[in-house]
Amino acid sequence: MGDFDHFLLTRFSAVLVPSGPPADEEWLWYRLGFFVDAALPSVAGQRGAAPFRWLVLLDDRCPDDFRSQVEELAADGTFTPLWTHEPYRPGLFARAAAERSAAPYLITTRLDSDDAIATDHLAAVQGQFARQERHFVNFTRGVQLDRSGAVYRRDDVSGPFLSLIERRNPGTPPLTVYAAAAHTRARALAPVLEVHAPPMWAQVVHGSNLMNIVNGPRISPRVVNERFALDLAYRREPSLPRLAAEKAVHRARLLALGIRHPSEPVKYAEGRLAYLRGTHLRPQGDGRTLMDRITARRRRPGA
Repeated sequence: MGDFDHFLLTRFSAVLVPSGPPADEEWLWYRLGFFVDAALPSVAGQRGAAPFRWLVLLDDRCPDDFRSQVEELAADGTFTPLWTHEPYRPGLFARAAAERSAAPYLITTRLDSDDAIATDHLAAVQGQFARQERHFVNFTRGVQLDRSGAVYRRDDVSGPFLSLIERRNPGTPPLTVYAAAAHTRARALAPVLEVHAPPMWAQVVHGSNLMNIVNGPRISPRVVNERFALDLAYRREPSLPRLAAEKAVHRARLLALGIRHPSEPVKYAEGRLAYLRGTHLRPQGDGRTLMDRITARRRRPGA
């Protein structure tokens, strides 16, 4: 037995509230397409990592053919489906990990079902293990891919690809990375190590995932070609004149975005500064983001 067990955790279709209706069939198949094209090949393509397990949480109130397709995809052992109709709560992952782990330390890593990780992501997470009591790991830099096939740079503080290293206490369920009420406020639970590295994750921006706003510059897809194992369609080799023209158009879009949503330039600046600082530890605090602090300052009497 090693010092740690490592679990990759994905919440696919579990409902968020008691008595909530299951996801409709169209959404399930739509989401499964991104899972197959992005998440699954990126995890299957991991290199250099110690053994890990991927747990995928799904609502069991789904069409039989959908369940059969998921089970067929899982047959090679790349992931383990967790079928339940219980409403989602972090304890579901904590229980599943505890049942499968006997190591003194636990590492858990978040991955949304429509996103992807670089081929060295899990090995790099494990490389940060130093028997920490409780410690988040965040790779600040990633990329976003949209349905047009374009690639954008994204720097994110405490992003949705967080990992948590924690020491197990006998007889006590683990926390897991989902114990943070929101990944953006994980620092309220434990320190966050911001790791300076090449792009380590990829968000897929699409119609049913509108929360992922593109707020970074358009870039060449070369880094995606080199660092990710994906079956997702994107423009892998745009001509230099076309790429230059698209960069110029996107700069104008970013300016308009900043006018419509002033929080986006703040988020971009916060992530960019974190990346430029290099690897550093953000101590445990109140979990507020830079935008939270700016908003609170504006609301002060006399501000």
